[in-house]
Amino acid sequence: MNQILTRYLLTLALILLVFSKGVLAEDLNAAWRVALGSDQSIQATLSRVASAKAELEAAKAARLPDVSASAGITQFDDAPAFDFSGAGVTAILPLFDGESMQMADARITLPLYTGGMVLHGIDAAEAMLEAQQFQSGASTQQIKLAVAEQYINVLRAKSALAVADSNVKSLSAHVRDVDNMFKSGAVARNDYLAAAVSLADSEQRRLQARNHLDFASAAYNRALGRDLGTPVSLDEYLPDIDPILDLTSLEALTEIALRSRAELGGLDSAAEALRYQADYTRAQTRPHLAVTGGYMALQNEFLNRDEFWMVGVGVQWNVFDGGQARKKASALSFKSNAVRQERNNLRSHIELQVRQAWLRLNETRERKRFTARAVEQADENLRVVRDRYRNGEGTNTEVLDAERLRSLSRSNHDNADFDAKLALYELARGVGRL
Repeated sequence: MNQILTRYLLTLALILLVFSKGVLAEDLNAAWRVALGSDQSIQATLSRVASAKAELEAAKAARLPDVSASAGITQFDDAPAFDFSGAGVTAILPLFDGESMQMADARITLPLYTGGMVLHGIDAAEAMLEAQQFQSGASTQQIKLAVAEQYINVLRAKSALAVADSNVKSLSAHVRDVDNMFKSGAVARNDYLAAAVSLADSEQRRLQARNHLDFASAAYNRALGRDLGTPVSLDEYLPDIDPILDLTSLEALTEIALRSRAELGGLDSAAEALRYQADYTRAQTRPHLAVTGGYMALQNEFLNRDEFWMVGVGVQWNVFDGGQARKKASALSFKSNAVRQERNNLRSHIELQVRQAWLRLNETRERKRFTARAVEQADENLRVVRDRYRNGEGTNTEVLDAERLRSLSRSNHDNADFDAKLALYELARGVGRL
């Protein structure tokens, strides 16, 4: 019974340990969700999208009838009256009963023709909404890349600290060996001093690596909107990127980028919005036709009835405004052209960005392959040199140099690995697939 209980408790403890590690280790997808939920620039773009949606609804509402109602009472100091003296009649009849007039009015106006102003207003609002949505997508990808960079920087700093720890442990073991050999008279005191100095230098580098890890963790926390001192535990596994990035040529990747980058779509939509706004402004100078219907009540006992229903068609035409509408439309057209020119400039920048990321990815992967072989060679070199030194065939300087090369090769390999991972995310961002 005790054995069964012991096994049960051990199994439960193991499950809890694994589960706790899974909870504490944050992966990149979770980091992205936190960052996108807390970043103020993302919230600002979402607010602009909501504003553009409201503007679109307002533009569409211009097609609907306009319903208005009014009521009022007017008090006269001397009420007007009908004067028939021109007809030879001396009688003056009051226009109102007393010195006041009461009126109520309700009417509905439906635009029939606005010279395209309503339609162009809707088109402009739709284009501006698309521009804001594109901008929101671009901001999201930029934030994801920034978080990925900070995430990888933490892993890089953690790896650098592990290399520094390994270097300290290796040199500590070497110092003990040299000290024992010195005490036995096998080596000179200079060997011990040189090894001790190298150990002190490695401990100093480990301190720097620890500080770099602390700073990288603080920068990561800041990117996620957390307190800088929040403990950081990250999953070393990074989520996969669209496999097409590894299987496609540079030319094809560039074509994908020119189709997918939200910034280009946003500038296209912004230019269209300005063009539609120019058309909207020009339409203000055209005749506007509307049908009006309504009801009026007028309190007056001298009229045969005091309630009226009416319907009518009206035309409004701003024949001359000093050229204001025409000049405003021209200004908006120039702005639209400027946005398109910015778009063309951005296009070439994106092409360069994709090329740079693609070259960097291939370079880092080659570096990773070369440095992996160098790590194996450095480990073997250190083992051989130490054996030779212990057998009196090598020098202390050779051992210290071999240890330095081992640490350098490990650092180079780790940096190449993390550079390759970051380069893949940079390429995904450049193509617009992050």
